Amino acid sequence: MRAGKVAGVEIVLNNWFLALIALFSVAGLISKILLVFSAVLWHELAHMLMAGGLGYKVKQVEFLPFGAMARVERLADAGAASEIMIAAAGPMASLVLAALCYAQLNEANSWQDVLRFYGEVNLTLALFNLLPALPLDGGRILRAILSRRRDYREATAIVVTLSHLIGCLLVILAGMGYWFHDTINLTMLIAAGFLLLTARAENNLAGFRNMRILAGKKAELSSRGVMPTSHITAMESTSISEVIRLLGPEQYYVIHIVDRDFHLSGSLTETEVWERLLEQGIKGKVNDFINKA
Repeated sequence: MRAGKVAGVEIVLNNWFLALIALFSVAGLISKILLVFSAVLWHELAHMLMAGGLGYKVKQVEFLPFGAMARVERLADAGAASEIMIAAAGPMASLVLAALCYAQLNEANSWQDVLRFYGEVNLTLALFNLLPALPLDGGRILRAILSRRRDYREATAIVVTLSHLIGCLLVILAGMGYWFHDTINLTMLIAAGFLLLTARAENNLAGFRNMRILAGKKAELSSRGVMPTSHITAMESTSISEVIRLLGPEQYYVIHIVDRDFHLSGSLTETEVWERLLEQGIKGKVNDFINKA
């Protein structure tokens, strides 16, 4: 549900977030809803400030159970370092606020219950978001780390599988709670359902990332006429898959090919690599890409 815009950023309330709010209301905890909402706002503000500091524009913020997701322009095409910094900013901010609340418990007698609850909310928010599952912050951090050594799609598939396992584990834990204590943990079930359903969407989007990145680079180069470029040197017998693993999202790449005597025998642009990939295949040699030029 769209709730309007704040400073040009569209605010969206996810159905799972609304379900969690409804759960609090049914439980008679309406007075605590604003505290939860403010904790989520603080968490997401940290993401937004970090993204803005790195030069990315926030277009939309969607509030989810135990967190929120900032849809940042071209963030999905960002480098691993940028994604890690932006993803980690939210949990770190929540942990800082939780620490401040616990530090003031002995000094604010009349506010102890509120501070304890607010500290627990922020601690839960931080720890849940650090789970290695997509689309949570921990999942994004893990994917960014894995993508430094693996293909982005492969890294996403690994974290999506882990997300499903964590979702199933939460269902099992909720079932055990009902079996041993005759209580149903609806919050845990909502979190499990959220992870199981949304992780699949991340897997589907990952397949289009390379084409989005290349299209964005070509558009930037066409509009500006210049952009930062990195150079890669490869032997003629090198598999093109090894070259593709080195192609980052934040610069345009030119590949220089050398023979056994380390003499330059040709070059390829990043665009040429992708255009000839379907014909030569991911296991093709770099030299084959030149010969077909």
